[in-house]
Amino acid sequence: MHDVVVPPNPGEQPPVPAAPASSQAPVESAPASLGQPEPLDAAGGRPTPPEPAQAPGSGDPAVPPPPPVGSPAAPRATDGALSQAGLDLLTFFLDDGAAGGELDTLGHWLQGFEDRAAAVGLSLNRGKCRLSVAPGATIPEALQGIETFPLDDIQHLGVPCGSPETMRAFVEEAAKSAERKMRMIASLPDAHVALTLLKFCAGFVSVVHLMRAVGAVFDFACIDQATQSCLATITGIETDASAWALASLPVRLGGLGLHSCADTAAIAHIAATFDGEACLPSLVTPYVLPHAMLLDEDDTFLASLEDPRLAPFESVLEKIQNVLQARDNYGGRGQKVWSATVHDERRKALLISMTEELGRSGRLQGSALALKQVQVRARIQSCSAQHASAWLYGNAEADPRLWLSPAELAVAIRLRLGLPIAPMPSICRLCGTGSADVDGVHARSCFSGGRRTRMHNALRDVIADFARRGLLAPAVERPVFSNTERKRPDISYVRDGTTVVLDVAVTFPLQPSNPQYAKRAAEKPGGAATAYATAVKEGKYRGIIDNEPNPREWLAVPLVVDTFGAWCPGALTELRQIARKSALREDRTASAACQDFFHQLSFQVAQGVARIVIASGGARPDEAVHPGAGGSVTASRVFLPGRTCLLAGQPRSQ
Repeated sequence: MHDVVVPPNPGEQPPVPAAPASSQAPVESAPASLGQPEPLDAAGGRPTPPEPAQAPGSGDPAVPPPPPVGSPAAPRATDGALSQAGLDLLTFFLDDGAAGGELDTLGHWLQGFEDRAAAVGLSLNRGKCRLSVAPGATIPEALQGIETFPLDDIQHLGVPCGSPETMRAFVEEAAKSAERKMRMIASLPDAHVALTLLKFCAGFVSVVHLMRAVGAVFDFACIDQATQSCLATITGIETDASAWALASLPVRLGGLGLHSCADTAAIAHIAATFDGEACLPSLVTPYVLPHAMLLDEDDTFLASLEDPRLAPFESVLEKIQNVLQARDNYGGRGQKVWSATVHDERRKALLISMTEELGRSGRLQGSALALKQVQVRARIQSCSAQHASAWLYGNAEADPRLWLSPAELAVAIRLRLGLPIAPMPSICRLCGTGSADVDGVHARSCFSGGRRTRMHNALRDVIADFARRGLLAPAVERPVFSNTERKRPDISYVRDGTTVVLDVAVTFPLQPSNPQYAKRAAEKPGGAATAYATAVKEGKYRGIIDNEPNPREWLAVPLVVDTFGAWCPGALTELRQIARKSALREDRTASAACQDFFHQLSFQVAQGVARIVIASGGARPDEAVHPGAGGSVTASRVFLPGRTCLLAGQPRSQ
């Protein structure tokens, strides 16, 4: 057991002990007597404590006796033992705890605690305990053998709770540990797996508990810099300021989900302070409670409130002020609510700055500049669409082959962040006539080479497979219409007496030949896919179905997705129905089936687009040996400003 023992300054009067609770019954919540502050006498001290009452058979009222063998588990931190022991502070989380009070009282409580633990087969490892005391304090015999620390170097549950100086020193060491972890992750041979570990096991997630504890006392920008460096090592991409600002946004807003620690630290600490305030009555005595709740005297809390990084977000500051007045932290969801608001505001500001930067660069003028600005918004909107980014961080329950190669991942990340994929244009190797531009626009619009057909067929096969698993008996590219055999839908099946025909299509929302698609995509996620489905696919089948004997028994559903992964609304509805059907037959939840289904579809789009761009000449193939993989592999030379990075691809068939 790891027990943090924290006494107050010497000379402070102990709290008034209350009648002990029975050792048999654990108490689920704090005693009602802890709800009101204890009155002080005329001299400003505590009133003379009354004679403690004693429960029948409870023994010493200051130390509850151990429960008999076979009795319920020992009471939790909110048990009445807090008052019985005469402590000022007592709190536990699993096997980590903190107790505070006079040294003699603390030692007496600790002896009783060890006795009760021994009665149920537990022991206290004093070698893992910390005793924080004021300078010059005399350690009683009951607390001997516990390592002592200064009172301003208090730590609990892995976070510092002492002075700002000790907080900074503690977080500096934690930051160095986080940086070492990211360097190890960056050295992994599988780039896509490394990126997933960076998102879920390092960076922001590894220090969020520290941000909630120290807030703006420490500048967490060093963690952001290490995360950015790790991303560059994994993907070979050096992100500029705009690209990194986009990467730090959540995936739902078109980013990579590599959240900025520096921008979140103050919000995390403010939210944690409000969350902790609600728990104080069950953790400290009435004597300490009024002093513990004086937020306007908490230097760490005030530093977070005054953090200059929050200044641009007036809506967030207004919400925080409302919570200060109402003491209602959205039911403990303050950090989530405020962070979401900050991310939304940052995304709006980023879109404005990116479009303005295009105008200041002077490379584009007039209608070309206007189109490029619309395309920037369309790209981020499409990446923000539901299920569009399912490929990004894999799926632990999916096929292990659904991971991008390092070359494919580098291209996919560059296209998502709007970074160039080549140093200069070249002739497209697919059609031999078009110019393979540095942004991959031509490659994603080129129909030569058959690679778009392969991507289309891969999507079709995934959908047919899930429909087959749902016992829909799908027919793939077979004639189903009575009045023509030339129109063969990609997939057809009968559901509830209705013949459903599905037509899969992939469209590029940024194609210069049809700027209306970019405008629709910029308005809302999936706008380009919806426009293509309406203009092309719906008219294709309307006339055929109208000529069928029973048109009402037919349903044509265009399954259109753009090259960033955004589906049209009608496609999402039908695909979810297919996933639910498969879930019923495979004894799993509909949400799990949808997650698996859309991850496979999203992966096929991301991989297909990346392979088209590489094949078009945006990246030159080479032969190399991938570290950790045997034999020869196909690699791609991805060009970066100022350097060339060789990224290995998928193993070639021998």
